[in-house]
Amino acid sequence: MSRRVLALCVVLASLALGAWAATPEAASDGGAPGSGVGAATAIDPPPTTSTTTTTTTTTTTTTTTAPPDPWETFVATVRPEIPVLETFDAPDGEPVTFEYAITNPTFFGNPLVLMITDRTPDDAWLKVQIPVRPNGTEAWIRGADVEISSHRYHAEVDVTRRRVRVWNGDHLIAETAAVVGRERTPTPLGRFYVNDLVPKAPTSAYGPYVLSLSGFSEALDSFNGGLPVIAIHGTNHPELVGQARSNGCIRIPNEVIEVLAETVPMGTPVDIVG
Repeated sequence: MSRRVLALCVVLASLALGAWAATPEAASDGGAPGSGVGAATAIDPPPTTSTTTTTTTTTTTTTTTAPPDPWETFVATVRPEIPVLETFDAPDGEPVTFEYAITNPTFFGNPLVLMITDRTPDDAWLKVQIPVRPNGTEAWIRGADVEISSHRYHAEVDVTRRRVRVWNGDHLIAETAAVVGRERTPTPLGRFYVNDLVPKAPTSAYGPYVLSLSGFSEALDSFNGGLPVIAIHGTNHPELVGQARSNGCIRIPNEVIEVLAETVPMGTPVDIVG
């Protein structure tokens, strides 16, 4: 990613939400029914028959396993000794390449973080969202190349209501009106994640911080010679908040982006909905 990528965010930024839902599962562990055994003993004289019956009672125990936390998101932070992340089409599959290499650290010097969407039982392979076009691209990576962690943060951008909301689990930590993409350069819909944090001058067009997302404008091939990356950032025109005036990204008040920059971890899922 280059600085020209972030030039798009002069009028382009976004944030959104995401979380894994799970349904409780119950496991039933029942024993097999026992069988009674009859025994006859002859005594002489006179013969006497005695019958003994043993009854086995079967008890069925139902164990309910607590479901996973519906808001827990797992993230993969690429190890510092991995300069270029290798990606594959399946566990132990064929290598796949994209329009540019997935490098670590990021252009802005931060560790490369990816949102995990699936994994093998032993964590030897992880399916992750890759920040390339088309939006939502996924690939498999080696578990040995990353550190796995988790958090409960998630966000939603509603482009119809022009609103951003952010939660930690069930707790709403931020809600604000926002600038979204105009009709000819709409904010793309889908699930993305926060993949970089870039501090800026508080008086800049981006406000004090830019939260880069893993998505790209679907209306622009490039912007100012760079990739049309979507992001969420502050603004030096707060009077436009609540309007559809950007090139696809989302702008929010500077005081809110400051809170998010200090709070929201990398890998936070962002659902952009219409």
